[in-house]
Amino acid sequence: MFCALRDVEEYVGYLYLKALKYKKDRRWGVCSSWVLKKRTAYLEGFVSTLVNLLLFLVKYFTGLVFNSVAVIADAFHTFSDSLTSVVLIVGYRVADKPADREHPFGHGRAETVGGLIIGVLLGVAAYHFTISSYEKLLAGVPLEYSDLLVVVLVASTVFKAALGLWAYRLGRKHESQPIVADAWHHASDAIATGLLSVAIYAGRDYWWIDAVLGMAVSALIFLTAAKIVYESSSELLGKSPSRIELDKLVETVREAHSDVRRIHHIHFHKYGNHVEVTLHIELPGGTSLREAHEVATKIENAVRSKLGYEATVHVEPGGEPVKDHVD
Repeated sequence: MFCALRDVEEYVGYLYLKALKYKKDRRWGVCSSWVLKKRTAYLEGFVSTLVNLLLFLVKYFTGLVFNSVAVIADAFHTFSDSLTSVVLIVGYRVADKPADREHPFGHGRAETVGGLIIGVLLGVAAYHFTISSYEKLLAGVPLEYSDLLVVVLVASTVFKAALGLWAYRLGRKHESQPIVADAWHHASDAIATGLLSVAIYAGRDYWWIDAVLGMAVSALIFLTAAKIVYESSSELLGKSPSRIELDKLVETVREAHSDVRRIHHIHFHKYGNHVEVTLHIELPGGTSLREAHEVATKIENAVRSKLGYEATVHVEPGGEPVKDHVD
């Protein structure tokens, strides 16, 4: 099944990019990581929106026919996934805009803002479904059980699981947090729908099962939303670099020039795909101003070519050599 899904991915991607009449990006180069990430986001968003809208319509009308608030809530969970995929596309469109006077570092953080909006939309949906399920529980309204109801839910689970795995693989491959977040939406929807189908079948003789499952699905949606909001907010507020990012930067600096003694005051400023790095280094006290400038320029070029960061290096006179010291 997943091999077939991969073939569909490649074919749909070909048709989609051909329809857009995609041409070489003159600012970034057709093979740059940003262009590949952008194209991947458009593809994932387009496919996800289409699939989620179709599943929403099927589950929504099935829930209406059989008077199931849990299935209707699950349908709107799926519909919210289509909205988040649209937000994903819009976020990358904005992030792709070039830098201007008001945004000298570009619009890359629109990618993260898109992830934040996705999380908020999911949280709002979870709140409304919780209220609806609670009201149905108080009213004592049962669902009308049918095997068709379970079949629809199982089929939806299979489709969303495959879509989630595909999106997660794309997001990890291209290091895109919004695509990964969208993949988790698909996964949470698949899990919720799968559990819902099992519970409805097992508890078809209990009138309250639908309302309780509706609240359980809402809780799962809310937890997913909270995770996404936390991660996106941390990025916007200036999350510290990971240990791996620091180690790669230090390794690049030391490879660029062997006289670097102490590296400290490292700051990362992330604007989506554009990353600004500032750092202080210490050189031997007898280093001339010209030599220090040449060393700083060499390090900045090395960081740019190997890591893709725009670096600003501040040089300080050092005292006694301190091997491999990093603050």
